Amino acid sequence: MKSHTHQSRFAKLKTVAMIAVAVLMAKVLVSMVTEYRNYFPPNFEAVFLLGREATFQGAYPPAFYTHIIASPIALLIATYLMLSGKWRTHATLHRRLGKVQLGLVLGLVVPSGIVMSIWSFSGPLAGWGFATQAVATGITIVVAARYAMRRDFLSHQRWATYCFILLIAPLLFRIVAGLTIVTDTETIVGYQINAWLSWIVPLALFEIRRYRKASRLVSEPTAAEGSP
Repeated sequence: MKSHTHQSRFAKLKTVAMIAVAVLMAKVLVSMVTEYRNYFPPNFEAVFLLGREATFQGAYPPAFYTHIIASPIALLIATYLMLSGKWRTHATLHRRLGKVQLGLVLGLVVPSGIVMSIWSFSGPLAGWGFATQAVATGITIVVAARYAMRRDFLSHQRWATYCFILLIAPLLFRIVAGLTIVTDTETIVGYQINAWLSWIVPLALFEIRRYRKASRLVSEPTAAEGSP
């Protein structure tokens, strides 16, 4: 009974934590979108465009505008797809939006992200981090789509989750970057590290959680068999 109560409390705390994280993510996304008023036309006094006059030319502007418009849409679709995956009543819309998402990510989000990474403000190390993240996003959504076509829904869900994590990683990047500004610890090296860890750490945490869950499922039948 005591163990059951402890599990119930942990489940409630976990739900509260997830809601808090979701609210924080939503707030960051809204703050990012509200900054768009500084991008049409480009205001080089704004935070993101500060000091980018020299690089805001050629292929960069089209990639920039494509990315800031397509990425929030892809994130919103991804959120719906993650929530609706187990809702049978949403199966048709889930499949249709999944196809839209595939085209949106591969056709707009990934290519524009790669182009922008070439002119990363903090140099090649951060640029490679952003480019690798973009390529990984493309790979995960392709693999997720292939598993869906094979009707291997467990594998599809896993790879779709990878893709979702990679799509929300820019929000995590923004949160960490904001914290460094507030605490006056912002550095070029920190920005470069953030460009990698903002998506590697969430993927690693998801894999650790998935491994532990799988280990528990394997050990529980064994424990049950050994009980008198």
